[in-house]
This record gives sequence, C-alpha cells and structure tokens, in this order.
Amino acid sequence: FVVGTGGLHASVNNRVYEADANHMILDIDVTSLYPSIAIGQGYYPEHLGKQFVSTYRTLRTQRIGYKKGSAENAMLKLALNGVYGASGDKFSIFYDPLFTMKITIGGQMMVLMLVERLMRLKSVEIIQANTDGITLSMNRDVYAEVKYSCDYWEKMTNLTLESVQYSKMAIRDVNNYLAV
Repeated sequence: FVVGTGGLHASVNNRVYEADANHMILDIDVTSLYPSIAIGQGYYPEHLGKQFVSTYRTLRTQRIGYKKGSAENAMLKLALNGVYGASGDKFSIFYDPLFTMKITIGGQMMVLMLVERLMRLKSVEIIQANTDGITLSMNRDVYAEVKYSCDYWEKMTNLTLESVQYSKMAIRDVNNYLAV
C-alpha cells in the first residue's frame, strides 16, 4: 500500500481473476469520497466558516436526486469535486491546504481501516486499492461477513459504500486493468 498526498494505491501485478459458483470479485467504492468526507467529518475551509458544510451537503443531496449519467448529476458532481480540487489552488476562493490534507490523508486512513478489517477475513484477497475504494477476490460464503464489516465501517466514518460484482478482472497494475 502506497499512501501519499495524491491518494492511496495498491495492486497485485499481472493476474487474472474469474468469478464462479464459489468465488466472487467485489468492487467496493466510497460514494462521492472527498465531498462526503468534508460533510461527514464537518471539514470546511477555515475562512469560509461552518456554513460551508451545510451548503456542500445541500449540493450533494441535490446530486443524489438526479439519475447517474444525467447532465444534472454530472454538473453537480463536477461542482462538488471541483470545490475539493480548488481547495489546493492558491488562486481559488476555496484555497485551504489544511482542508485539502484533512480530506486526502484522512480519506486514505479511513479506506485503510476498511482494508484492515477485510484482510482479517478468511479467503479475502485485496486485488487493488485506490483512493476511494478496493477490489476483493473472495469466497462467496464470506460475503455476509464482508457486508457486516462494510456496514460497521459506514457507521464509524459517516461515509457510504457502493459495490458491484465483476465476472472477470485482468489486472496489470492499479492503473491498468479490465473489469467485466
């Protein structure tokens, strides 16, 4: 696992995984990670004050109200993520390096907490991890334990997870893979 100001990365190298009756590939992703951390943890650019959090929450709530793939959803996603990105730009009204690092480093630590819980489970292998999620290879019979760990983590962090199952994954490294 590599942790840095730019994000979390980990990966197996040059492997192919296939799901079958006993085995699954599960990708778990934090919903709207950076905005959700700011909202869930109450982080805000110091010079903008606490009202920032409720305004940011309103934008995220509006985004959730639109179907994924819609222009409205995309526009609000860009607005939410753009604010976080601009927090590292010294020419932006949102500039606040402490806000940026609390989100980036804090987010990685939260994802690593989930990784640590999941690595304790029998037959769970971490295929890859990135800033906002992880991909697992596991026996289907431990799915309930994985789900329990994810639910517990969501309560601890005030973040929400989404997941999708893959039938096959061919991975060279964390940045080069094909998931079906």
